[in-house]
Amino acid sequence: MTGRLTVPRRAALTAVLAAVLSGGMVIAPALAMAAPGQARAANITTGAARAAAGAAPAQSAPAAPWPVTVTVRTVPALPGVRFTLDGTALTTGRDGTATHTGQHNFGQHTLRLTGSTVVRQDRQYRFTRWAGQRDPDQAFRATVHGLPMRADYAITAAFSVWCPVTPHFTDQHGRRLDPARMAAVTVRSDTGQAASLRPSGTTWLQCARPVARGSTLRSQDVQYSVQRVLVSGANVVHAGIERFWPGRTQKPTITGYFHDLTITAHDALFGGGTGQEALITLPDHTVVAEPLGPGHTAVLSNLPQGSYQVRVKAGGAIVSAQTVRLSRDVTVDLTAVSRADLAALGGGLFVAVAGLPLLSGPRRRWVAGHLRRLRKGAGSA
Repeated sequence: MTGRLTVPRRAALTAVLAAVLSGGMVIAPALAMAAPGQARAANITTGAARAAAGAAPAQSAPAAPWPVTVTVRTVPALPGVRFTLDGTALTTGRDGTATHTGQHNFGQHTLRLTGSTVVRQDRQYRFTRWAGQRDPDQAFRATVHGLPMRADYAITAAFSVWCPVTPHFTDQHGRRLDPARMAAVTVRSDTGQAASLRPSGTTWLQCARPVARGSTLRSQDVQYSVQRVLVSGANVVHAGIERFWPGRTQKPTITGYFHDLTITAHDALFGGGTGQEALITLPDHTVVAEPLGPGHTAVLSNLPQGSYQVRVKAGGAIVSAQTVRLSRDVTVDLTAVSRADLAALGGGLFVAVAGLPLLSGPRRRWVAGHLRRLRKGAGSA
């Protein structure tokens, strides 16, 4: 009977197979029907099935992508600035920032600034550079390529600020100057950039610029110094002394320096006033004629500081020109050598020469030396 399976044995083996196929769960009634030895065999087989089932690796579902946020900000903080990220429109809020959230990926993304100039009432904002764009070669372009979407990060668009400037001009006494007299106005920023101002009207000047402070960008005010204000070819300001901030003062007052020039002439020998007209050559080489009034004097008021050449017409008299630097009120007194002076000088020379033989040797030498000095003085006049 040992070589053949009885009905109970066949039932027990069927129960074991069913347990293996069902994941190792043994049906209790089947085990109960089996003989004790058969039950032990069934339990061993069932344990092996359970071990085999436990050794099989578990199958897990793939992880879903997580969200990544890109923050775009402006310096200074500007609302309403528009960007596109891969074609998706972004607009900054009141704090000057805009955000975009997308799924993590390993692609390359493009951020584009829509319009490089933003106009806000009395300010203009002009795009200057990016910060946080990864590629340094793209720092000054309006469009940035190759941005990642693997972790949260921020990128900054920095703008320079431009302000309208309308200058006013006065002299050192506070009297208003006519802007039509100004041929040119030149200023220089604290960054070394020169700029020209319209004497009459408004000029836009950069009043703030982005400056790197560590790894961030900040907006810093720009200061200007007045270098040159040309009037009749003369610079009427002291270069670099007057300064202003366009972002704080849009109507700066610029002070020019003007002085009075008084011209007179006198006779070389007799000392009396002489001359009919003064000729003044201005720094731009323009010649101005001014008649000599009572006392043979002419006064030219409110002339720009600078160098002038002055001459006087006095009939046939000889009057040498004189150059004067006008840095304060100045009086120029010219010496005229007239025909009467020459005649008197010639008569004196004749009498002196005629009387020389009557003088002793030392006196003749003294008179001759004095005459030479008189001739030299007349020649230099």
